[in-house]
Amino acid sequence: MSDLGETVDIVGRKDHRCIACYEGIPKGEQHKYFHGMWSNEWQDWRMHNECYAAMDDDDFNDGFCPGELTRPEAEQRKAVAV
Repeated sequence: MSDLGETVDIVGRKDHRCIACYEGIPKGEQHKYFHGMWSNEWQDWRMHNECYAAMDDDDFNDGFCPGELTRPEAEQRKAVAV
């Protein structure tokens, strides 16, 4: 649960890594960015849009281990992009 801060859509100016699946987010790709306090800790992370969509409220509220999510397949990615 976010105590302070917000998740926004952003286009990366350089390569980054998704906190959910640990795959790369290439420069120029739109993705989610969070900076703020979450569960009493300051955090700054980026996540693929499809990884963010695959997470549910329980994943965010109960916490998740970085890198534990498997990135959705290409067909699912296309559906999220539409």
